[in-house]
Amino acid sequence: MELYYQNETLYVDIDTLLDEGNLSFLKNKIFKIVSDYDIDHIVILNRTKKALNRYYLKQFKDEYYDKFHGRISIR
Repeated sequence: MELYYQNETLYVDIDTLLDEGNLSFLKNKIFKIVSDYDIDHIVILNRTKKALNRYYLKQFKDEYYDKFHGRISIR
């Protein structure tokens, strides 16, 4: 997993299969960055294309909307 900031957007490049632990780590890290730096646009690049990742990323997206109300897209 790689995170980088460019053009007022936080990009998250995921190249591993997600599980509960990875999702928790991802959520804590991104939510902290978003809170600290007031970022309102996130793009998640899911490189694995596995159904399990899409399931966990949907959960992440829902929690992000509930907490921050920013823009997020998953590709």
